[in-house]
Amino acid sequence: MKFLAVLFVSFCVYTQCTGYVAHAYDRAVTACEQQSGVTPEILGDLKAHKYDNPKLPAYLLCVHKAVRFQNEAGELQGDRIKAKLKEKYDDALVQKVAEECFENHESPEKTAVEVRKCGDKILHSKTN
Repeated sequence: MKFLAVLFVSFCVYTQCTGYVAHAYDRAVTACEQQSGVTPEILGDLKAHKYDNPKLPAYLLCVHKAVRFQNEAGELQGDRIKAKLKEKYDDALVQKVAEECFENHESPEKTAVEVRKCGDKILHSKTN
């Protein structure tokens, strides 16, 4: 009986923690949308791999900071990005993204856009 009680409490703690993390991420993304002024159309363009809207750099940097892909100084956090990519993609593809895309540019905003653009190109190409 104690085992079931511990299992139940563990499950409750796990679901509360993961729910909190997901909720915190959603709040961060919503705050980034409001802060940068992106619209659903602009976000749709981003999903379609169009990166030329002037509001995207601020939005992407904000999101990258929220998920800690870039630190407060705007520098890429490669290990964190790779860990997230490995949840969905194989190691070889993740390594290719790291080698070709993980480069800090002249501004944190430019870094956010370029790493997204480069990663999308590799991860969503038809030859993978």
